[in-house]
Amino acid sequence: MSVLSKGLGLILSGVGFVLLFYGMSTTDALSFVWSFIGLIVMSFGFAFLTAGKPKEKKPPPPTVTEIQCGSCDFKEIRDFQRGDHVLKIVEAACPKCQGTMTIEGVYIIREEPEEKYNV
Repeated sequence: MSVLSKGLGLILSGVGFVLLFYGMSTTDALSFVWSFIGLIVMSFGFAFLTAGKPKEKKPPPPTVTEIQCGSCDFKEIRDFQRGDHVLKIVEAACPKCQGTMTIEGVYIIREEPEEKYNV
């Protein structure tokens, strides 16, 4: 389909180009109409030329979950799991005091861009 749409786009762009300049070169009353039709046909041609380019999907950013014990000061950071939300009580017990643990935060880890030095 993409080769067909590219070919159709080239043909329509060429026809629109010819109609546009035909309308600009004549002095009759319909010259404005020919130029306008040429612009419309060229627009469709360029739309067919650029259509169908798949966008690359970016993987989701690395996300972590901060889990904290309610009884002691134990804190654990683990990878995000589907269904994690702030203040959710986690099924796992605290390894220190066997107390209940809740999710205190969900964070996205930002990757710092490399610094570029201009000399």
